[in-house]
Amino acid sequence: MDKNNPSQVLTQKEMQRLALVHVQAYVGACHCQSRSDVLLALAHWQNVGDEIADFILTTRIIVVNEHGAHEF
Repeated sequence: MDKNNPSQVLTQKEMQRLALVHVQAYVGACHCQSRSDVLLALAHWQNVGDEIADFILTTRIIVVNEHGAHEF
């Protein structure tokens, strides 16, 4: 990443598109053969997302960059 051009947060539409691309890749990698397989894979995806969200909510996160430290 170019330090003179900091990254920008994606728009909601861009985030949704990116999520869809990754969910499709995940379901494909799970070799789902039926609707039940897809639903099971998505249930696992959702559980992981819930666990990550809980982690983010309960963990002190500090990002250090060229502008200093920022706590989230």
